Amino acid sequence: MSNEWKDKIRGYAERMSKTEEEAMKEFKDWVQTEFSTSIEGEDEYFVNEWAEMFVIETRNLGRSGGGRDTVTFMGHITGLNDSIRDQRQTQREKAVQMFRQDRDRAINQGLIGIVKIKDGVWHVNGEPTSERVGEGLPWFGFKCDDAIVTLLNTNRESPSHGKPMAHESKVRYLQFLGNTTNEFVNNPKMWRVALGGEDMTASYKLGQLCEIQVVPSSNQESDILYTNRSFVNTVKYADAGDLPADFTDAARFWVSNKHDSYVNLANLLEEYDDRKIPYNDGYIPPTIITKGYISRMSTEPSNNEYDQTGRNFRISVTSLDLQSTYGRDSSLSEVTVWIPGRTFDDTNPFEFFNGEEWMPYAERTQVLICGKLKSRKFRDDMVPSLTALGIYVPPRTARPGARGGNTDTSQFEE
Repeated sequence: MSNEWKDKIRGYAERMSKTEEEAMKEFKDWVQTEFSTSIEGEDEYFVNEWAEMFVIETRNLGRSGGGRDTVTFMGHITGLNDSIRDQRQTQREKAVQMFRQDRDRAINQGLIGIVKIKDGVWHVNGEPTSERVGEGLPWFGFKCDDAIVTLLNTNRESPSHGKPMAHESKVRYLQFLGNTTNEFVNNPKMWRVALGGEDMTASYKLGQLCEIQVVPSSNQESDILYTNRSFVNTVKYADAGDLPADFTDAARFWVSNKHDSYVNLANLLEEYDDRKIPYNDGYIPPTIITKGYISRMSTEPSNNEYDQTGRNFRISVTSLDLQSTYGRDSSLSEVTVWIPGRTFDDTNPFEFFNGEEWMPYAERTQVLICGKLKSRKFRDDMVPSLTALGIYVPPRTARPGARGGNTDTSQFEE
């Protein structure tokens, strides 16, 4: 039984999109809170019982909304990443490819394990796991041709090296500008909130003051905040209270000098060079906030094979500073903003909320954009562009656009 309780915690970590270290710390803290003791040196029989209680509680209750392991952050949701990423895709594809070419080699190299049933328990490569047979496959199992297999942990530094792993680890990041309730006013910053399950496609309100329940990373340098199941149900859109408008009004807060996420539209190229993140042989585009005025827009989609939805949209924005720098008639006096299909589906990039209903806006409307900043060569110049993760339109400065007319031909009948 020496590894049985650890298998339960590993399973919990997989389901909750946490690292094993974070899940283990959460379990230890839970034991300390619930039973006023430490698992160190404790009888493994009781540790296993506690682990099962812990997993059942978190599975049934979700530990969402004010759970003992979450911290309240205050701020504004500024956008949602345009794609849902499967962090296991590359590892899974390589392992499956080798398995299909040479099963014995894939198994001997510890990439894949064969999953079978014995005595009502799921086994991996002949070794029993803590998962009893129920409906469907175990959380780590998936079908590959005529076999049921599992990915195995190949990290030799990990305590779970050689153990089963979930074959998928999907995540979508929500962009959040804020901080803990104590640090919100003094030190707001941009965070990536890791969403899983149904939270990835839930509806969120951009540009409104809110409180969220998150689990900060154990890595103090990380900008990622983790979440529990049903995270969307814990989002509380808050009243302004005693906070000044500089923090409650998106039109002011998003462009404030209280944080470093805002970049003037005329400085995008310079800031791209300063903020781009080296990765392998290229760069990861930085996420920034900027402000501009719609100079051109099209609400009709274009086909895009690289977009997860197969389509995207395009607007162009300009500003007085940009026109002063390059000249009003220059092609550099406006910036292209690409709106992914998922951003279009999950937010309202072509509408503003007037307090009662969503309405279309017209060209020359001021927009606030949270997006990924990129750079490319156009003719002889380097030009910036943005992939929008969220677009917020301040209602007080919005120019209402035309609504669709009545298309019912009966209106013309006598």
